[in-house]
Amino acid sequence: MTLADIRDIVVIVYGVMGVLLIFALTIAAFGLWFAVRALSRALQSLLDDPVRPTLEDVRQTVQNVRGSTEFMVDTAVHPLIRVVSLGRGIRRGVASVTGIRNGRK
Repeated sequence: MTLADIRDIVVIVYGVMGVLLIFALTIAAFGLWFAVRALSRALQSLLDDPVRPTLEDVRQTVQNVRGSTEFMVDTAVHPLIRVVSLGRGIRRGVASVTGIRNGRK
């Protein structure tokens, strides 16, 4: 057996080992990819479980606050604005008829 024959055998063995290594790395990469996808889905479901009800509670609280605010505006603020406007209108009308100006300037 000559040195050239040994060299050829080493090159052939090295080539076969390289093909097997590429095949094994490809299988490992796909396995890792599927594992990461499964873990991502599991993590997403774990996060969705407690977060969705909390978001729904927050949405309901915002609706309650909005309803309370509209109730306060309708029952307290609008009538108060009407009374103040009526009082200023009467004062301005009286001042216009009597000729007395507002002394607060």
